[in-house]
Amino acid sequence: MLAADGSRLGTVERLVVDEGAHTVTDLVVRDRVIPLRRFKDAGPDGLATDLNEAALERFPTHDAAALEAPGDHWSPPEGYQLHQFLAVAGALLGNTPYVPPVHADLTPGEAAHEITRGSPVWAGDEQIGRVSELITDESGHTKELVMTRSGLRGEQVLVPIEKVIEVVGPNVQVELNETEIDLLEPYEPGG
Repeated sequence: MLAADGSRLGTVERLVVDEGAHTVTDLVVRDRVIPLRRFKDAGPDGLATDLNEAALERFPTHDAAALEAPGDHWSPPEGYQLHQFLAVAGALLGNTPYVPPVHADLTPGEAAHEITRGSPVWAGDEQIGRVSELITDESGHTKELVMTRSGLRGEQVLVPIEKVIEVVGPNVQVELNETEIDLLEPYEPGG
């Protein structure tokens, strides 16, 4: 991998995948987790980045980035082995809390960041439910999410789209406190 000044910065040690979206999200270089968007193809030289030594050191190590090996249920693409990959730890499987990043590249039309049926819904670092349906207005724009709450009852409630503050992969981060979550309007199909 080439640094901004053209010098060798390191090699790609592992790929970080979003198991649910089946996409690579980050690369691990010198034990640092770097978003894929920071790289570009450098032809026969491999990859290039706008980073230098000091900037590389500011990225988290893979141990501090809540990453783990993908589950046994996940198969790597042909030609790769499981140990070459890391995955977002439990974000899709509910094993550990999803911690939203400070910044996310939400380029319109980027398929890796999309709300779909089954998308986990987070308030802070707590998963509060999963998206079960999207409700749109006459022009096709999403106005509300129907969320099935986590827990035994699994009731469905409406979450206004204005409360969505970030979408990272399939994960939906909402700005709701505990009281607001309790007061979400129940969803009544056809109502």
